[in-house]
Amino acid sequence: MKIEIDGSQVNIRFSSSHFIPYHGKCSRMHGHDYAVRMIIEGDLGEDFMLLDFVETKKILREIVDYLDHHVLVPTKSKEVDVNEVEAKVLISFEDKDYVIPVDDVVYLDIESTTAEKLSEYILNKLLEKINIPKNIKKITLCVDEGPGQGACYEKVVYK
Repeated sequence: MKIEIDGSQVNIRFSSSHFIPYHGKCSRMHGHDYAVRMIIEGDLGEDFMLLDFVETKKILREIVDYLDHHVLVPTKSKEVDVNEVEAKVLISFEDKDYVIPVDDVVYLDIESTTAEKLSEYILNKLLEKINIPKNIKKITLCVDEGPGQGACYEKVVYK
């Protein structure tokens, strides 16, 4: 059995800016209107459900609201130098230097802000905040950068 949550349809979306160093035009600061999709697979529980839609969507919305309308900055990147000075974030990579107000930035404990790494980040944040019942076998979380393109991270929860 599986259930799906389509963030583009149920308003689990966020708009953010990011950059991907040494990746052509994507190394320039740019933004996306992201949507989160999730597929949950497993066996029906005693309540004849896999997982409560309402609670799961609430937590996903909290996570994406945190990211919404911010510049996403990877703190584990080997290519990006990030420093905070007097309420400003100084970001340097390649031959670029950005100065951004600290309130406009969200630091993410990841290597890069690609859709691939964002999908992994969001799924891991969800798993920190929700109690996954033992009937759930696998969760796939996708981050779409626009209609028809995105990346999915899959995690086996219980075997």
